[in-house]
Amino acid sequence: MLDQALLRTWGLYGLVQKEFARDKILATLAPLSEEQKKQAKSIFLAYLDVKNETELRSLMLAEALDEHELQRRAERFFSWLKHCEHYFRNQISSLFLKRKSSLDRAVYSLHWVDDEALAHELFIRLKERECSFEQLFCSLPAAPDERIPSGKQGPVALADVPPALAELLRVSDPGQVWPPQPAEGGWVIVQLEELQPAVFNQGLKRDFALELGDRWLQECMQEEDLKELLA
Repeated sequence: MLDQALLRTWGLYGLVQKEFARDKILATLAPLSEEQKKQAKSIFLAYLDVKNETELRSLMLAEALDEHELQRRAERFFSWLKHCEHYFRNQISSLFLKRKSSLDRAVYSLHWVDDEALAHELFIRLKERECSFEQLFCSLPAAPDERIPSGKQGPVALADVPPALAELLRVSDPGQVWPPQPAEGGWVIVQLEELQPAVFNQGLKRDFALELGDRWLQECMQEEDLKELLA
């Protein structure tokens, strides 16, 4: 085993301890069936967003994996995933409902200017439909010190948008243009193009199951550390 001090120096000690704890739990689970072993690799690669052979070879090279090691890693991942999906099956949908508003995605247009009077003039032109955002982007050059990139954005999850802007988009109707809002020392005009509600699909179920599993694993490790301290 690698020296603990060396692992701590590399910043890997906590990760190694976590994987040891995960293996202890995995050792108590029923082994995968042959059919599940066949599924494991494709599910693991989908989770890693590996789309083709080129990306797969890059992954294997970066991780120094051969086919056998890749399969073993995939089966380990699949076993943990199935355990989390079963163990937390009653919590996954609740977590989705709690997070849904931040998982919704938006397509919007935004224009930033440093002059308040110009911002209000542009807003009126847009509101009165004298021009579209596309025409606006073509007719006005970007400011040399533009603080917020102008243009069409998204689809992007509202969780990845600044909170004030996310709230504005959340209460917007498609096509609605908002009056200039102060931002980054200037003014922004925002128009919602489309709001895409989050769908509770297999990818989200998987991600929530893994998140809950890792949170639980961390709690188990802390409890184990506490037991050792009190022993």
